[in-house]
Parts: sequence; structure tokens; C-alpha cells
Amino acid sequence: MLVDVALAARGAFSPACVQEIAADQAVCADQDRQIAPLVGSALKDHGFASYFVPQAWGGSNGSFTDLAAGLRTVAMGCTSAAWCGAIYAVVGRMAAYLPLEAQQRIWGNGPDVPLSASFRSTGSVVPCQDGWILSGEWHFLSGIDYAQWALLCIEPEGDEQSVRFAAVPSASFRKLDNWQTLGMRGTGSKSIHLDRVFVPSDMTFLKKDLWSGESAYAHGPRYQVSPIAADPQLFMACALGAATAALRHWSRCVPGETPSGEVAGVYARSAAELDAAQLLIERACRITDQGKMSGVLVSRNARDGSMAAELVLAAVNRLFRLGGSNNHFDKDTLQRLWRDVQTLTSHIGLRPDFNFSQYARSTWAQRFNDHS
Repeated sequence: MLVDVALAARGAFSPACVQEIAADQAVCADQDRQIAPLVGSALKDHGFASYFVPQAWGGSNGSFTDLAAGLRTVAMGCTSAAWCGAIYAVVGRMAAYLPLEAQQRIWGNGPDVPLSASFRSTGSVVPCQDGWILSGEWHFLSGIDYAQWALLCIEPEGDEQSVRFAAVPSASFRKLDNWQTLGMRGTGSKSIHLDRVFVPSDMTFLKKDLWSGESAYAHGPRYQVSPIAADPQLFMACALGAATAALRHWSRCVPGETPSGEVAGVYARSAAELDAAQLLIERACRITDQGKMSGVLVSRNARDGSMAAELVLAAVNRLFRLGGSNNHFDKDTLQRLWRDVQTLTSHIGLRPDFNFSQYARSTWAQRFNDHS
């Protein structure tokens, strides 16, 4: 039986509440290499896990635009908390591609269910009657400490067309404490190990359906877009929030009332780069909110995510360089934010070598036409 929509109020979307809690725990998250239980609960209770859950199960009907703004808000308190919030929302949208029976298993008792995912098929997949047996390791599932389910990429038949995502409950896997990184340490993006776990075929969906934005089970504009177009903007909203926090922290540390010379130039350039990145993110989100889009717009959204990453990275690097050796203490706020931005902007979904090339291929023949 479907959950009453009124249950969605339980997870009302409240980024400011999460920011306040996450900011108090940001240093601990960096040191402990995972967000605190209080922060994990806040992300669930304040609407990130349920954000893209279908309304039939009690999810919200939020937009990509509002989610990006909310992630930026949370990231100004803790980048890792914002990233986990983005993953819970993104993977919740992915799970809406599962058959209805699988959705019932996940959300039958309410929509506030954190999910994580691994996007590469790295473990063993053995076919059996009505499904597959999974064994081995899948890597780097962000926020997995508080996730109740994981979506694992599997390749049952050894070819791209067979690639699927399989839903497995948290009780069926063991977490491996192997998340050792420069930044984004608090995301707790650990690997997991499965030992002969059976996954029925009706707990899976094809990757190609998600990538094309086509599903027999998920309805509405937000389920009609490819992650290639949608996810980079959400990831970059987290980076933008971190960079905005870095600029504010840096400016508070500048002596005197009004900067001048090199300091004024650093401030102005960095602020302009962050403004430009925000404009790119907001435009891409507005396009995504409209639903199904052309291949050209998909590639432009991905391009803009990579461009925003370059702008944000340039701004934070400039602030960090001017700070000199003052930034090199482990507990320094600017150093932590700089590390977070370095790591986040290196994500494969933001790689310019792929996204810029794809944009050029999709638009070169019509480069003199207006495709806005």
C-alpha cells in the first residue's frame, strides 16, 4: 500500500537547519572521516533522503534548482555533509527507476530512507534463477554509514547493454574502513564487501534507462533527465558552498577595514569567479527542471559543470596561495575547505577532458545556431 503523502512533512526540506548542525561537527567529520550521527540524522530528517522519492511514496516534489541552493547552504557549514545530502537525493532519484515492488520494499514504511551507490561494476556477478549472486567489493559509497540500502553497478553479461544497478539492503554487506583522502574526508565514502548475496532481477534496473532519462516506473520531469546533465550541477553546488565559506573566512582574516592592492584584487577576482560559477549552475538547473532535454543541452549542462569547477577551483587556490603558511595547520578552516574543493572538483563527473569533448562533438555541426 502506498504511503500517505502527508508523511512527506516529516522530512520537510530545511537546509538551514542541517547547515547549523553540520557546521558544529565539520572539524570532527574531517578528523573522523565520516559525518557525525547527528548530521546523518539531520540530512534524513530535513528532507535530503526523500527529496527525489516519488510522491506516491511520500516524497517531496522539489526542483533541481532548490536542491542545488540547499546543498550550497549546507556546504557553507560542512562540504562533506552537503555531499552526503547530494548523494542521498541523487540515489533516491535513481531508485525511482526500480520496479514498483522494489520501491515498495525500500519506501513502503516512509520516504526518509538514505541510500548510497557505487557506480562501477567491480565485484563478481554470477547468474542464477531469477537474479544474480553478488560477491566481492564495490568501492567508495558516500554516506554509507547511514544508508539503509545501496545501489550497486553490476555487469551481468559482460557488455555495456547489460549493465544494471542492483538494490541491496545494508544488512547484506560489510563496510570497509578504507576512505583515506586529501579532502572530503567526512563523506565516509567507504567500500563494501558482499559474500554471495542474492539479488532478484526485480530489484534491479538498466543503467541505460537512467542515462537516457527513460523509465516505465518513474514519472514526471525530474525522472526524464540524464544524470550526465543533472548531477554535475548538484555536485558543484556543494563545491560552490565550500568556496563561498572559504572566501568569507579568508576575508574575515584580512587585517584592516578595506583591502587594497593585491588583497583587493584577490577578493574581487575570486568573488567574481564564484558568481560566474553560480550563474552557470543556476542556468543548468533551470534547464534540468524542465525535464527531457536534447543531447546538445545535456552536453552543455555537463560542460557548464566542468567550467564551474574550474572557476571555483581557481578562486579557492588564489585565496589559499595568498594565505601562505598560515593555511598549513591541520585545524585551519581555509585549509580544510581548500582540500575539500581540490577533491570534489576532481570527481569523474566534472572531468573537462570528457565533458568538453562531448560538448564539442554534439554542437560542432550546428555551432552557428542558437541552441539556448
